[in-house]
Amino acid sequence: MQSGSTQIVMLSSEAEIETAEWTDGSDVTKKRKQDAVAGVHDHQNGVEAHFVAPATPAQLELNSDNQSSEQKDSGTEIAKCLGPCCNEETILYQTREEALLAQTVIIYGSGRNKRERSFQASCSKADGAFSIEGFSNWKKALEKFADHERCQAHKEACIKFNAIMKQKSVDEQLKLVAQKEQIERRQMFLTLLSSLRYLLRQGLAVRGHGDDSEGNLSQLLKARAEDSIALQKWIKTGSYQSPEVLNELTNTIGAEVLREVLNGIKSSRWFSIIGDETRDISNSEQLSISIRWVDKDYSIHEDFIGMFKVPKTDAETLSLAIEDVLVRCVLPISQCRGQAYDGASNMAGPKSGVAARILQRQSTAIPVHCLCHCINLCLQDVSRKCKCIRDALDLVYELVGLIKYSPKREHLFTQYQLQDSPNIHRLKPLCPTRWTCRTGSINAVIENYAVLQQTLEEIAETCRDEYGRKAAGFQALMGKFSTFFGLKLAHVVFGASEQLSTTLQSKDTTAQDARLAVNLCKAFYDRQRDASAFQIFYQAVLLEANGKTEPPTLPRYSNPPKRINDGDANFRFATAEHYHRREYFEIMESLSGELDARFDQKGFHLAALVEATILDNCSGKSYPIPKEVQDLYSKDLNIDRLQTQLSMLPDLVKSYVLEGKQITKVTTIRTLCDILNAFPIVKDMLSEVHSLLILYMTIPVTSSTAERTFSALRHLKSYMRSTMTQERLNNVMVAHIYKEITDR
Repeated sequence: MQSGSTQIVMLSSEAEIETAEWTDGSDVTKKRKQDAVAGVHDHQNGVEAHFVAPATPAQLELNSDNQSSEQKDSGTEIAKCLGPCCNEETILYQTREEALLAQTVIIYGSGRNKRERSFQASCSKADGAFSIEGFSNWKKALEKFADHERCQAHKEACIKFNAIMKQKSVDEQLKLVAQKEQIERRQMFLTLLSSLRYLLRQGLAVRGHGDDSEGNLSQLLKARAEDSIALQKWIKTGSYQSPEVLNELTNTIGAEVLREVLNGIKSSRWFSIIGDETRDISNSEQLSISIRWVDKDYSIHEDFIGMFKVPKTDAETLSLAIEDVLVRCVLPISQCRGQAYDGASNMAGPKSGVAARILQRQSTAIPVHCLCHCINLCLQDVSRKCKCIRDALDLVYELVGLIKYSPKREHLFTQYQLQDSPNIHRLKPLCPTRWTCRTGSINAVIENYAVLQQTLEEIAETCRDEYGRKAAGFQALMGKFSTFFGLKLAHVVFGASEQLSTTLQSKDTTAQDARLAVNLCKAFYDRQRDASAFQIFYQAVLLEANGKTEPPTLPRYSNPPKRINDGDANFRFATAEHYHRREYFEIMESLSGELDARFDQKGFHLAALVEATILDNCSGKSYPIPKEVQDLYSKDLNIDRLQTQLSMLPDLVKSYVLEGKQITKVTTIRTLCDILNAFPIVKDMLSEVHSLLILYMTIPVTSSTAERTFSALRHLKSYMRSTMTQERLNNVMVAHIYKEITDR
């Protein structure tokens, strides 16, 4: 330190005061040293104090940048304390020159929000020099300071000071309370949202009729509130429980679910349309639209995207509705590669049907008549031609109606059933639309044949009304062998077709799977056309009908009047077996012909060409791409590259080993898909083959997915919820159908 210079320093401890270099030993210097000691004590208690004293360079932080030129010339430098007490970011207290009472006050805020908090000791033995009068006995400063530190007043002041420093301001406390309430409200809102999501997932009504407090949502929240006091208080406020808010939340959930479904559809290059219409409980026509698409791993998806309310069901209205839905979902119709509808004229009309109108807009949208509807139509046509099956179905329909529609008669039937064989199936009504689902009804009548005869006899004897007369007529019919023969024959016919229909309804079914299933069903019917098969069937029916019906007899023949008789004698069968033989073979031949006619579709012809092209090339045959396939997919595929990549498939098949065995021949498209999935790099290498497989699997087989949504429609839009708006109906349906997405 230069001689003659004066430094201004903030001394932070008594040790620093003792070790400081003082200029001389005069009284003035001693007084400055005593003042420094007192200043340190005040500084430690939160009071600013500045003293002039010589200091070492280690004790100073020179702030030469902020010094004026006069200060630099005079050799005087301003020192700055590095402690937190003098930091600009901390609270500053009053200087030592002011009253000590003011120094025991902490000031919060500024302006109108300025507040003062005192931490002065309330002890009666407190020294006034440290609380009111001010300290001036600097000669005994160290002794007084030590005594003051040990006194109760100083300790109380320190405790109060620490408590004040830890205590938050009013603004901060209000902010913390608001944050806590916000967190609680957010938690309660999430509880409400999870309850609403549960109701939508299960397809249950949210609000009650008239009084919302009795609705499912309100009661569910009350049940959950039994374990949460906070939820009980929040329910009483009624927050976020108004119909408007609940409708908005329902729409948001439905929109989020649909958005995720559409994101999956848009990830694929192509899709197909599946549509069907029905009538809901409010007598409105609803068009159900689903989308079929295939992902990169060859997994088939059929996703429902909504119900469209149409004023009428003509082809123009339905086609415009489908196009409008595609536009709203941002699904370009140029990417449509297939469409599946039922066989109604407004949907499958060759000139102006919905399929024809869509085909005019997009020539690659292959139309397919739903195969399940084809089977249904086959059974209808065959049943109309065969008298024994037609009479058997009419008998089942009337019998079930007579028994099931009367509690008294059903109770009587149940009593006889329990006495005879309690494990037999109960009666089932005939499905009015799905003929392939009638096997269960026919089988129930056959199993309960003897029980039904006893029940009908009892009804005919005890009832003197029209139902008694009906029961007597049905009893007479069931006593004939021809009736039992017709039921058994109908069970054979409908049983095989039901298995075919169930197989085709799977969304994973491809055109090859459908063709194989149809050929298997046809082979079964063709095998039944053999004489030995008839003998086995006829003898089994005779054995089972023994004791239940009369012996088989020929029907009564009528002689036509002479005026209309052309002279040819009516053909008469020699025995009843010959008569039933003709009925048996007639229906089997009709079924075979109907299946050939109904399943001969252009869309499946193109799919068969694609399938044959892929499988033959996998086997090493040089099979060129058919011209129909080239014309159809010329814009989607590079035909030259596709031909080259198809010729590489035999080498790929040889390199694939399944369970330690090498595949010698690929017979199904699924096998090739498994091979490509096993080698992901090959998908990029054989990109055109990969695209051809996706195009092939995109072709729909049935419209069963659209029909499944009818069950959800009847469950959600019931008699008690018939006034539901169309927007709410769609949001509720997607949340109910896609449960796995709703749970996320």
